[in-house]
Amino acid sequence: MVRFRIVTLVIFFALLLLAVASTLIYLELSETVGRDFVFDISQGSNLITISDRLSEQDSLPSHEAIFKAVGLLTRGRGQILAGQYQVTADMTVFELLRLFRSGKVIQYRLTFPEGWTVSEWRKALGQARYLTHRAEGLNDIQLAKLLGVPGPLEGWLFPDTYQYAKGDTDLQVLSRAYEQMKSILTAEWQVRAGTDHLKTQADALILASIIEKETGFAADRVKIASVFHNRLKLAMKLQSDPTVIFGLGADFNGDLKRSHLKTDTAYNTYTRPGLPPGAICSPGRASIQAALAGSNHQYLYFVAMGDGRSYFSLSLAEHNRAVDQYQRKAQ
Repeated sequence: MVRFRIVTLVIFFALLLLAVASTLIYLELSETVGRDFVFDISQGSNLITISDRLSEQDSLPSHEAIFKAVGLLTRGRGQILAGQYQVTADMTVFELLRLFRSGKVIQYRLTFPEGWTVSEWRKALGQARYLTHRAEGLNDIQLAKLLGVPGPLEGWLFPDTYQYAKGDTDLQVLSRAYEQMKSILTAEWQVRAGTDHLKTQADALILASIIEKETGFAADRVKIASVFHNRLKLAMKLQSDPTVIFGLGADFNGDLKRSHLKTDTAYNTYTRPGLPPGAICSPGRASIQAALAGSNHQYLYFVAMGDGRSYFSLSLAEHNRAVDQYQRKAQ
């Protein structure tokens, strides 16, 4: 009888200890991180090193032994992946481990507007935080060759918002921009109309870049495109100021003078007929579409009105009157 009581007491206390331990473990597993923070996991990190680092930062939601035990017991759910993670205050041990195994790293955004030049793209990439810089030591020719661009790099980077994670390279972003431009240009080329004077996709890109730079008011884009289409068909010089500015490069100080229009460069469409040898910026899809839509108007001239809009003319006489009204009198 005594032995039975002893056994009963032992079982009772064992069950009590098990219940207490289970409660403590449950409470530990229910604990949350308590604060938001960013946590970097480098290549080669394992459960132990991650646990140690989190413990040092007082960022473990549970005891370190619990974190390691849960990690080992759930290792069949996947490996911990390197990257930069956003940890939130309400995460438990299980949620923290699930995050580290998901590969859902923080994504940063970098926006490149329509009309930017390669120089502006490079500057933005150089200032992007957490991006690994590999293009800095390459000139535009080397970079174009590396990306597989068939000619000058200018114009072949599609303006858009691109996401990247810490450790991604600028070359990866540029490659995606180039592939997107190729894809969009090819798609629009397939549905082109009335553009026999554009022999290649590169020609379309060049014209689109000029349209992009000339368009200050979106509603004018198709008319501006028509002016250039009409001029190309009639073998008239395009006479586009943005091409002159691009050709001047570092010599241009922001003030376009009449002497600049007479300064011959490969990109000066006042002194040279046809399209320039390359694009002058990265055009958006709307400008690419306008370049490949052919002419919908008979206009041959346009002049900026000073408010972003343009005035379009059929004849030189009408154009000169518009220049007098909107530009010469404003000077």
